Amino acid sequence: MPIRYTYSHIKKITNGFNDKLGEGGFGTVYKGKLRSGLVVAVKVLGNSNASSHDFINEVGTIGRIHHVNIVKLVGFCFENRKRALIYEFMPNGSLDKYIFPEAGDTITLRSDKIYDISYKVACGIC
Repeated sequence: MPIRYTYSHIKKITNGFNDKLGEGGFGTVYKGKLRSGLVVAVKVLGNSNASSHDFINEVGTIGRIHHVNIVKLVGFCFENRKRALIYEFMPNGSLDKYIFPEAGDTITLRSDKIYDISYKVACGIC
């Protein structure tokens, strides 16, 4: 099961939210480091209408998923309206930047790599 962290601990993990990796519809992602030395990606969620119960249930569900092709949820923060999810850090970034490159991106994948990624995604959801 994922470990629960306080918001002040999240600030320490991310060095004061210093290393921003990206931003999306659900929140902002920062690079951080746990005391154990594990490098993590911390997704600080924006305001959500989801209930406390729904958030904890989702953390429990995501936390039980263990598959080589799915990033592992290692922790979470749930403190008043402040919520965050802590995942293992993936040095190549999010898969969506390869699948949906933005205009001007020079990221291209060979067809055999696209097949390999597609196969691994399918294995992860089966």
